[in-house]
Amino acid sequence: MRPIDTHIQNMMKWLTLSLGALCIAFVSYSLSTINSTPTEARLLPKHMLGLTQWETITTDKMEKGATVPPHTNVLIHIPVNTGDIKRTVLFGRSGENIRYWGYCFPEDYETMRLMEGRGFPGRIFLSEKEREVRAAEELAKRKGIFTLYRQEELTQERLNETEFNRGRVRHQVEIIKDGSTCYVMSEGPLPVGIDADGDGVNSYIEKDKGTDPAIADTDGDGLSDGIELFFLKTSPTRRDSDGDGIVDGLEDKNRNGKVDMTETNPNHIDSDHDGLCDGLCRVGSNGTQIRGEDINLNGIVDPGETSPVNPDSDGDGIFDEQEYFNCIMETGGSCDYSAFEV
Repeated sequence: MRPIDTHIQNMMKWLTLSLGALCIAFVSYSLSTINSTPTEARLLPKHMLGLTQWETITTDKMEKGATVPPHTNVLIHIPVNTGDIKRTVLFGRSGENIRYWGYCFPEDYETMRLMEGRGFPGRIFLSEKEREVRAAEELAKRKGIFTLYRQEELTQERLNETEFNRGRVRHQVEIIKDGSTCYVMSEGPLPVGIDADGDGVNSYIEKDKGTDPAIADTDGDGLSDGIELFFLKTSPTRRDSDGDGIVDGLEDKNRNGKVDMTETNPNHIDSDHDGLCDGLCRVGSNGTQIRGEDINLNGIVDPGETSPVNPDSDGDGIFDEQEYFNCIMETGGSCDYSAFEV
């Protein structure tokens, strides 16, 4: 063997030993620093480590209500024994207007993290707005459509076009279990908290709106705080939101959060626009006159009462208010509703 070959072999040996020593040193350093690395940072996806600020919302903050800051890696710890919670409630029903996404870690996170091909270590959730934007982006990427009737489009190039869908992020979870730890990233601030009373309103919004987080129906009108805030848009702290004398729960009789055809509107004192208040209201310049349609304020059209959902209760072509004034003119004084042909 020539001296030059021996020299090259010696150099290769030393290079191999040096690289091996560097690898051992690197692994040793990594193992020694794992315990000093914050748990929150180790749970985050690798591509986000060191690039974006992270924050933790503890169980105490969740019970009182907190805000998920935008463009921040946020870990949420949901208290145990508080009951499972809907994603929409957890984030204050903000998902229709704000893009956010995240996932909740499984109990066996460390095992799943080591499994190849698992992707995200948990079940993914996407806000309604996020799904809407993603769907629009996917639609824009779709290839042109061709048919057998337009065979000039069936070129070799077009036939070889494919839509690669592997790895696409999809919404997977709507109910989040208590005791879970979840990661979330949002483009805007999110009101986050638990729902101890099960009224569909999280602790942050309860505090913001002045409702009782331990009572599902704060004002006792027969409607839960969630139905009033998010569906009817009535006041959860006032029994009679529109001031017509009828409590909101009697106006939304079936408690479904909608104004059905046979129901009066809890946000409007005159649902049928006939000039008479749904219940009993003070009218006149000095408020000394009292008139309306549901005289006993029980939400039912009793004998002698006009219908608050029909402007012409007797179908004679004359609005109920005009009939009331006609009655006043005929009697020369106060009018008894029983005089109406109902």
